[in-house]
Amino acid sequence: MSMAGVVLAAGRSARMGSPKALLDFLGLPFVVRILQALEALEVKTRVVVLGPDAPRIQPVLADHDCMIVENPDPETGPIASLRGALRALQPLQPSAVLVWPVDLPHVRVATVERILETHRRTGAKVIVPTFAERRGHPVIWGAALFAELLESPEATREGARVVLHKHEKEVVSVGVDDPAVIDELNTPDDYERLVREWNRDIY
Repeated sequence: MSMAGVVLAAGRSARMGSPKALLDFLGLPFVVRILQALEALEVKTRVVVLGPDAPRIQPVLADHDCMIVENPDPETGPIASLRGALRALQPLQPSAVLVWPVDLPHVRVATVERILETHRRTGAKVIVPTFAERRGHPVIWGAALFAELLESPEATREGARVVLHKHEKEVVSVGVDDPAVIDELNTPDDYERLVREWNRDIY
């Protein structure tokens, strides 16, 4: 089964004040840290979806083997970015996509390996990590749901979660000991908290 990794990095990062993709985490930009994790996990097909900050972000991707897709209207939400990635991947026909938001560079490689292993073992249509009974990211979507993700009017309005809820009985949850999967980094205070807590081995 061929897995593609999709890094969602098209948001305007308005509250953060600068592109999240370029924030430093352990000496590397967020987006590069995630690409390195995907490389370590041998996810060979990698897509980065960019938005208005693409000219600033593209230079840091030059040394990484990845496909760049631009979402011209990130205000429509992550579903538009996911759809752009799925369309770009259609010629390659991946069996599934691992969707990794760019503001979660601190999710452990071992955590993602567990998510990938669950997909290899179960072949489930959706694999979702959970921490403290809360669903998080990265999420794996199987190819059986690609058409619905691309075409659902409900998903256009409300996002991919509509598709997830519709297929609730087919979702496989993976409990992980990694609080990063449910983290949200939207403001400079959130970023400072990440740095502080990482240095205290919270993650």
